[in-house]
Amino acid sequence: GAEALFLSGFGVSATRLGQPDAGILTQSEMEETCRSILSAIPSNVPLIVDGDTGYGGPANLRRTIRNLAQMGVAAVTIEDQIFPKRCTYAAGSSIRIISREECFKRIRAAVLAREEAWEKDGKDILIVARTDCRAALGLEEAIERCGGFERLGADVVYAENLQSVEEYETLRSKLRENTIMMLAQVQLSFDTDNDGTSLLSAEKVGNMGFSLALFGVTALQATVGALRTVANSFLDSSLGSTGLVEKGSGHHFSISSFDEVKDTVGFQTLDDWITDNSLE
Repeated sequence: GAEALFLSGFGVSATRLGQPDAGILTQSEMEETCRSILSAIPSNVPLIVDGDTGYGGPANLRRTIRNLAQMGVAAVTIEDQIFPKRCTYAAGSSIRIISREECFKRIRAAVLAREEAWEKDGKDILIVARTDCRAALGLEEAIERCGGFERLGADVVYAENLQSVEEYETLRSKLRENTIMMLAQVQLSFDTDNDGTSLLSAEKVGNMGFSLALFGVTALQATVGALRTVANSFLDSSLGSTGLVEKGSGHHFSISSFDEVKDTVGFQTLDDWITDNSLE
């Protein structure tokens, strides 16, 4: 029943490369995956693609957007991290962000590339302008950047990893009522007593004034949980395996926590390698 699909850089890096979302995935790898997805889904279902930082400078960004438009991608997200980027939720307050001036130049380049795609190629694509600055620079800076995205002509505005429902409501109130906004969420844990870890329903997100509700990593968390359940069914000798994965075999499916997914794809292994070899 989803009205649009999102191709996540985190998800592609994890499932195609078996690597963490740390700027390792290349433009060509993402584009090849995008072609496969587009060939597998109904043509009337819009696909939004994670464009990361545009894979380089303005020329790279321009090429990324023109290529995705040629394929038939509906929209592309462009963010304000320093390359190599890193998953916002994994990086936390250590996330590296470009200056506001550089951020606005990047989104302006994206908007210009969108216009070129239409004028020269006859292909339409939307720009989803995203800021990841909240954890490092604070809510006010996130609001300022989103306001700039609005003025620059981005089609959708998106602030990643705000810290509460109240912050999202504040951001929504600071922008024009007709500005299309996206709200992305990751279920970090299963502590239902902590409001910061519970996912808002799509209906709730809509009632808050957001047009798009993104659950970008949830399906991957479910996949990792399912794979672990199946592996335990085969390998846990205490269950007396029959060679079949049976319903009610003693292992109940559970979605993996975000930390478990990070461990599976190797965030800590990569960080240790960089630290141990003084490559920071």
